[in-house]
Amino acid sequence: MVKANITLDESTNKIINLVKTTEEFKDKSEAINYIVLEYAEKILNKETFKEEFIQSVLANKKSLPSENVDITSEAYRRELLGL
Repeated sequence: MVKANITLDESTNKIINLVKTTEEFKDKSEAINYIVLEYAEKILNKETFKEEFIQSVLANKKSLPSENVDITSEAYRRELLGL
């Protein structure tokens, strides 16, 4: 697990709290993980990634349950990303 001490502006904090409440996460960490995973698809559409990598990530994302996903394990994150 990676721990990070971050500084958020007020509007970002409100958005994270909104996602936390809407998705019924127990803490902000889960909300941030969710936001990052949801945004990953948009990031991966850039041409800087190989097509095989993009397809692997998207296939893994589609196979995930819609419940909370714990990505604290580095091995599990690598599996999710097809690395």
